[in-house]
Amino acid sequence: MRKWVSANEKRSFLKWFLDNHRLKRIEARRLIEFLNNKTHILENLSFTEKINLKEKTIVISSTNSDETGFEYYYNQRKTFDVATAIGDITANPTSKINIILHFYGKMRNVRYNQLIEYTNDEIKPYELYQRQAKAADQVIAILMLEQEVNNIKKDIDMALDQKNEEQFHKLVEKLKELAKELQSAKGNSSI
Repeated sequence: MRKWVSANEKRSFLKWFLDNHRLKRIEARRLIEFLNNKTHILENLSFTEKINLKEKTIVISSTNSDETGFEYYYNQRKTFDVATAIGDITANPTSKINIILHFYGKMRNVRYNQLIEYTNDEIKPYELYQRQAKAADQVIAILMLEQEVNNIKKDIDMALDQKNEEQFHKLVEKLKELAKELQSAKGNSSI
């Protein structure tokens, strides 16, 4: 699921990032400034949260982060050398590049979250969670109905013990309705 983000939006965020965060590796600042000055490279730059070893990925961290200061993944290799990253990006300016930025408060930063491009791999767990949550809700609904049926059966027994015919008939009707509802819920269940 790719979403288009303009080079200007990327440039603006990267400038904000440099203005507001101190980087663990000073040379990483040079790389971001290099990227910001090259519109054709910014157009192929994607913000992400996941390292894909098959694609070029830059990881940069601020001093407030617990992550490594700089990493560059390319051709299924990893380097900590910023000059190597700049050289590779310069040699292949049309290649797709992913960038991961680690800084304090990034998950609450609206501008950053709008730049993130999520892949299908990151969406599938969410869909799985939604299905599991729906199944759990169905199980809870069925259990609640079963509990209500048991309570009505006890009330029916009490009505019989008290020889309260009117109460008995009301409860039997209610029991029939709940039995249909329970049957329907079990039939619609995907569990």
